Amino acid sequence: MGKSFFLRLALTNIQRDKKMYLPFVIASTAFVSIYFMVVTIMYSKGIADVPAGKNLQDMFSIGMVIMNVITVIFMFYINSFLIKRRKKEFGLYGILGLEKRHVGRIIIWENFIISGASIFMGILFGCIFSKLIFMIIFYTLRVSPNSRFQLPAEAFELTIILFLGIFLFTSLFNLLQIRMANPIDLIKGDRMGEKKVHFIFLKTLSGAVLLGWAYYSALTVNNAFTALTQFLLAVLAVIAASFLLFEAGSLFFLNILKGKKKVYYKSNNFIAIAGLFHRMKQNAAGLASICILSTMVLVTVSTCTALFLGQEDMLTRLNPNDMQIEMSEAVSEGQIKQLDTLISSLVNKHDITITDQFGYNFYRDDLLLKDGALKVPGPEAYESGASMAEITLYLREVDYITLEDYNKICSTKETLSPNEILLLTNHADNNMASEITSLSGDFKIKSIILDSKFIQGKNSEEDSKLFIVAADKKEGLNLMQLLNPNLREIYLNRIHIINITGKNNNLNLFSKEVQDKSLKIENVAHFKSIFTDREEGYGLYGGLLFLGIFFTILFLVATVLIIYFKQISEGYEDKERFIILQKVGMDDFEVKRTINKQILIVFFLPLLGALLHVSMAEHMITKLLEAFHLFNNTLTAWCIFITCIVFMAAYILVYRLTAKTYYKIVKWN
Repeated sequence: MGKSFFLRLALTNIQRDKKMYLPFVIASTAFVSIYFMVVTIMYSKGIADVPAGKNLQDMFSIGMVIMNVITVIFMFYINSFLIKRRKKEFGLYGILGLEKRHVGRIIIWENFIISGASIFMGILFGCIFSKLIFMIIFYTLRVSPNSRFQLPAEAFELTIILFLGIFLFTSLFNLLQIRMANPIDLIKGDRMGEKKVHFIFLKTLSGAVLLGWAYYSALTVNNAFTALTQFLLAVLAVIAASFLLFEAGSLFFLNILKGKKKVYYKSNNFIAIAGLFHRMKQNAAGLASICILSTMVLVTVSTCTALFLGQEDMLTRLNPNDMQIEMSEAVSEGQIKQLDTLISSLVNKHDITITDQFGYNFYRDDLLLKDGALKVPGPEAYESGASMAEITLYLREVDYITLEDYNKICSTKETLSPNEILLLTNHADNNMASEITSLSGDFKIKSIILDSKFIQGKNSEEDSKLFIVAADKKEGLNLMQLLNPNLREIYLNRIHIINITGKNNNLNLFSKEVQDKSLKIENVAHFKSIFTDREEGYGLYGGLLFLGIFFTILFLVATVLIIYFKQISEGYEDKERFIILQKVGMDDFEVKRTINKQILIVFFLPLLGALLHVSMAEHMITKLLEAFHLFNNTLTAWCIFITCIVFMAAYILVYRLTAKTYYKIVKWN
């Protein structure tokens, strides 16, 4: 037999089984195209040259690593559906006289044709859509492109290497399965999913315990640090629990129904329960996979959308004022005047207006505020996870300032007796400083002030910072050492606050020039601006949004393909069941109604499971987003809710579209 024989046979097989191969090629093309676009963005010089572009590319470099892993897993998983469906065909080849090496050649030719078509079309669509993505990214970053769009060579190289490698290994995997099985086993291969499930009660109990622990952790987490440390464990627990409960939990529940004679021995229930018992044995792993993938889609889309839409909330929270320049202890009066002169000259140059400007000297320390008292976090607090969580919740940045600076900046005439202080804080909630009744030693709080310029900035309030106003530097230093006797290095730094108005472009240019030139002044240590942070945020959260979209497409493609293959598998099996049920006396209407009911239950269980997982995870998601300084829980809740509604509609649409293939197979009118 010549090479052309195997090639023709491979082409004939692909044409004959286009119901299986066409969706696989479409999915593979989508994977190739998305990966190509990610690598294009990562290596695009045009994006690297614009503000915040480097941040976006850094996000995509991390995303590419994750995408490599996900793509390999999904491609192997989807390939397993194909090979399982075709084992009977390969077994027939053996019975008809073809040797295993001949079957292997057919598989190699089929994979070569499919991989070649997928890679070619994926790169083609990637090239077409990369330009569009390029323009959308610039719109997201709020900048204009300063160079022509070019496709980097790395995009072609890395894409071809990855997907050729995947198709090579899937071919080897398929060949290995053919070599290790005899023709009879291969003929039975498409029915191998029907196997006895052992330890049903133990697996159900384990799944319930894991899921209960994951839900409890998600609902009781009380800070961002704990959410970050427990999130991965909770995710792994939910994944394991989903597989256990779909495999064993469903059968455990059906066994309970079988044990209730009044329920089980009704004609409709008898057929339905028996049918579901068989379907869950066959499809447990696939349904659990759909559930997990659906959950990933919901979490990815809702969190990335919330972060992108909540950028301004995060920016204002991180930047109570427009600009902040910090100077070290060694700064001189001459250097302070040099900074003032620089700012004045740049204000005129960029046509902006300063609405507020002030500066003050301060000592700084980090203290725990708990149970109405400020205390030092000891070394043991940093050694255990629980204490770190407590630190995250209660740690406060404390600035010690003088009464002279306070009165000058706030235009007040406060007075302090020896060992008296003023406490500046925000609203009296969440165990804040207003609950402090006394300080160590003889120091007393004269009053707690909630509305000073130190706390209430132009953009937002300082939410976790305390200011202690002492009569002079000496008293401030004494109190600082009294509260924290372990301090070895104490610095008196200076901070300069500026709030401005003007045209957006002028504000950005002013901010950048002040940053560049002020940091060249000796003893100017740090510069922070809401304008530069906003620019960098567009890159960071825009990158997260695009990665979220790409990952969502990957998850959706995999989910749709699994549902489609499940519909085909169910169709071929139900075609036989349909005939059997007719032979035992059921009319067409009853058969259709019974099987339809089973199909609906089987295919909508994963959706219900995913919605349950996400609803239980909502609290943990809000705490996770607090690590990014997004405290707008209403926005997060709406993003999750709308994502769930849209996904439900998409899931139902996919089910209805794939169900058409199912009905064509069973030939119902």
